[in-house]
Amino acid sequence: MQNRIQFFIPLFFTIVFLFFTNCKDPVEEKCTQACGFFVSCTEKAQKMKIEGEHLKQATIQCIDGCTRFQAQILSCYDAESNSCNGMAECMKQSGLDE
Repeated sequence: MQNRIQFFIPLFFTIVFLFFTNCKDPVEEKCTQACGFFVSCTEKAQKMKIEGEHLKQATIQCIDGCTRFQAQILSCYDAESNSCNGMAECMKQSGLDE
């Protein structure tokens, strides 16, 4: 009996650890994708490369906004993920550019 308990306690904690380390927020993952697309569109439109600390800050701010306005932003990203102009127009129509 003691051997079984010694075996199951580490196994239990390993399973719990793996569950929590692999648990990802699907909205945050989708926002990360949308923000990557948005940053690349901004780079194309401005004809410049965003790097280093500026890229980090832009990404953090974008993900923060995306998680707050996920319905509008993610629906635009889903509908227009191949078109920078289409995504920008969708976001304008949803009122996010004001």
